[in-house]
Amino acid sequence: MRAVVLLLLLACPLAAIEPLTPEQERKTFQMLPGYRAELVAVEPNVVDPVAMAFDEKGRLFVCEMIGYSNGGRGTGIQTEGRIRLLTDKDGDGLYETATVYADKLRFPTGVLPWKKGLLVAVAPDIVYLEDTDGDGKADSTCVLYTGFGVDNIQQMVNSLQWSADGWVYGVAGSNGGTITSPEKPAMPPVTLRGRGIRFKPDIPGSLEPTSGGGQYGLTSDLAQHWFVNTNSQHLRQIVLPDHYLKRNPNLIVPAVVSDIPEHGAACKLFRVSPFEAWRVERTTRRKDGPEAKQLPPNELVPGGFVTSGCSPLYYDDPLFPEDVRKTVLFCDPANNLVSRDRLQQNGSLYKATRADEGKEFLASTDNWFRPVSLTTGPDGAIYVLDFYREVIETPLSLPDDIKAKVELQSRGRGRIWRIVPENAKPLAKITLDPAKPETLVEGLTDGRAWVRNTASRLLFETKPKEAGKLLVAKLPGATPSATVALLWAIAMTGELTPAQVGAVLAHPDPAVREHALRLSERFPPAEIDVPAIVLMVGDKDPFVRLQLAFTAGGLPAEVTADILTALATSGKIDSWMQTAILSSASHCGPELVAKLMTALRTDVTLPLVARLLAMVGSTSDTKKIADVFKLISRLGPADQLVLLDGLGQGMRNTAQPLNTLWANPPAELKKPLAGLREAFTKRANDATDEKLPLPTRLAAVRFLGVGPFDVAKEPLAKLLTPQNPGELQSAAVQALNTFAEPEVATIILAGWEAHGPTLRREILETLTARKDRLPVLLNAIEKKNILPVHLDASRVALLRDHADPAIRERARKLLVDTGNADRKKVIDQYQTSLTLKGDAGRGREIFRKNCTACHRLENTGHEVGANLTAALRNKTRETLILDILDPSREVDTRFVNYKVTTTAGRTITGILAVETPTSVTLRRGENTEDTVLRSQIDEIRATTKSLMPEEFEKQITPAQLADLFEYLLGPGRDSPGK
Repeated sequence: MRAVVLLLLLACPLAAIEPLTPEQERKTFQMLPGYRAELVAVEPNVVDPVAMAFDEKGRLFVCEMIGYSNGGRGTGIQTEGRIRLLTDKDGDGLYETATVYADKLRFPTGVLPWKKGLLVAVAPDIVYLEDTDGDGKADSTCVLYTGFGVDNIQQMVNSLQWSADGWVYGVAGSNGGTITSPEKPAMPPVTLRGRGIRFKPDIPGSLEPTSGGGQYGLTSDLAQHWFVNTNSQHLRQIVLPDHYLKRNPNLIVPAVVSDIPEHGAACKLFRVSPFEAWRVERTTRRKDGPEAKQLPPNELVPGGFVTSGCSPLYYDDPLFPEDVRKTVLFCDPANNLVSRDRLQQNGSLYKATRADEGKEFLASTDNWFRPVSLTTGPDGAIYVLDFYREVIETPLSLPDDIKAKVELQSRGRGRIWRIVPENAKPLAKITLDPAKPETLVEGLTDGRAWVRNTASRLLFETKPKEAGKLLVAKLPGATPSATVALLWAIAMTGELTPAQVGAVLAHPDPAVREHALRLSERFPPAEIDVPAIVLMVGDKDPFVRLQLAFTAGGLPAEVTADILTALATSGKIDSWMQTAILSSASHCGPELVAKLMTALRTDVTLPLVARLLAMVGSTSDTKKIADVFKLISRLGPADQLVLLDGLGQGMRNTAQPLNTLWANPPAELKKPLAGLREAFTKRANDATDEKLPLPTRLAAVRFLGVGPFDVAKEPLAKLLTPQNPGELQSAAVQALNTFAEPEVATIILAGWEAHGPTLRREILETLTARKDRLPVLLNAIEKKNILPVHLDASRVALLRDHADPAIRERARKLLVDTGNADRKKVIDQYQTSLTLKGDAGRGREIFRKNCTACHRLENTGHEVGANLTAALRNKTRETLILDILDPSREVDTRFVNYKVTTTAGRTITGILAVETPTSVTLRRGENTEDTVLRSQIDEIRATTKSLMPEEFEKQITPAQLADLFEYLLGPGRDSPGK
């Protein structure tokens, strides 16, 4: 059958697929055995639905994103968005009555009932809408927050979620923004880049960043472990909460979120729908090679892999059997299905595995079925919002000619489905009446997540005086989920006591113990059962121990140091636990260093101590650094250098980096420094010893970067020759970059002509990192030792716009401004590459020579830029020629090049890989990273350029570009295993 469908589509490449009636569509659903889909709402009552929420009256509010896709942007004047109010008057489950609650909106993407109205995410704002006259339509609008980004329509602020702790959480996407509060103008602007948000809706100006970020969707388990995703990374766990990290301004944080599926990003899906005509048309343009005839259809067409993952939903309601509970479902509308993963503990975080091998939770053969959002309803059922349209892809990923032939605008359709077990017994209906607190308290003990959350929200809204005693009376014998909801509600009333918290510190359920630790933070240490908290270092659950590491930061310094030391030395700890421990160490750093050094175990605590010393180094406190050197001097050479590297990382962006102390050290450092010189001399020999393994030599090179320049310069210079592996050459340049000596620029330029593109990029990064190196670079350009074409457009702009007039004037004479070069003219000149017959073998070599610093294919290269496994499925030669020759034309905000200038005068560039409240991490070619504390940043600025360099035409001919196309788009490229 599949072959027949493909042949028909190929015969009429862009023939439209007709929509089905709801009943016809239902028959296309292939579900797990024992489940059925029920229609909840259908057009014209609902159109283009993307988010929904039930209120306590059972009414259904739906965000209609009718203006999608708007050219892939959220910009422009748009007023087609609506909030639709649906009601089921006869109680049969079909919401047959529809009115418009709010219209003339931009692109509403999140809705949450609050008090007498709704909180709505409608970028650039979060607004409160209220129907004050009772006519069913909002007539009052209050902008709570504004400034959210609108560049990418698929990544605008979304997914507003109520949590029992009294916060509303949301996803801000990678668009970010600078957020202000019209209600409270005195609120300091909140800058978002790759982070989420939370706010208390009853407190104006309370919005703050949360860790993570994501694209569309947000969910959490009972313990409030949050999950987000991107289009190709379908499940990401936020491991390190932002509000804990910001307590320690000297903490460098390499990551806060982890991709947890074992099956990886862009993983395989079991699609049952035929591939759309335009997808087939796009793919046929790749089938020029004779080997294509020998491959099965699934390797010649795009699809069947996660490319539009969204709306994760953690499900744990009693309506469904145990097999479905405590799994995470997610949508992939491009593949017309809903998939799910099962969670298992894996140290300080989860790992996710496929829950259904060889099939999906819900899949349809109807190409118009576009599930975009999942919600758990009052009845415990899973509600699926079906965007129901022919094409859902962003126009940014479609060739212009295909874009012109398919319908990208709203088709005036939309559906909502309810998924329930076939033989499920209906759960008892519950009335939540804000005027009757006893109904709300009863709701907190219900097994259904929606009932508990709604009861929690209503209690927060109304704050009835009589609720406290009712809540406390419900605690004995409560289920874990009810215990969590009751405790937070009691805290809301102001009647929570330390004794109540202490009573659940040893609760059988680990999620309750986690919440108990968080609730203990609401009290002064003198009032809580500190000995009981200390005993929790032996808790069997790693999630509880991770939370303990965070909570310990609010205890007295001596107690904190004892808890953190016990956690650090209790066994092998992962990097997440390390960071949690360090986040709590800001007020007990010296005590913790001393305790850990006493209990030093190379395999466990040494890496942690190195990171702790990085915190000490960033303080520029000479006395503390001297104490550290005294401790280090007692260790063996190998351990000494690991800890010196950590100390050096922390001091790198201060006014006095570690490697500057060797020439003229303070009096208290002379003796310990003198004792370490011999170790650096040995490492200098290791770095150049060709008989040693490459990892040993690389480690030696890295440590030379924190040592004396007179010891390091000769071996590092010796490594900058073609006879050495490329990794060693790059490491040597990076080590030299840490030194302030004027000779550095001369050393790294000595062999310029023999260096390849990757090393040249790192050399240019080093030359432009310090102002005093720029004259050497300009001299080399003037003497034609370095040609202007060797500099990418962003580097040229940096020099031509430099703050120093002397440098700026020289640069403008030597370098032509290519920032506004006529890219269209270049692309026109390379049009022949679209029709030339390429050779995939030659294309592979071109890719590996020029592209692997930032891209990875066939297990070769570094994934700094976009994930090519996923991205190439949406590409043709026509789109790739634009991406390659005009990379800054439409830059994904995730891959914009940033420039950071430190307070010590160092300049660093790269994409913003990780942003936390205390540090930012920039990443560039070969996954080279620089992490800088916010306290050491003088300026951070996004350029208008992509990380991918412009003017690639200077490195490649049209024929070679055709070869590159053939390799990138050749048969089998759609399979991640290739």
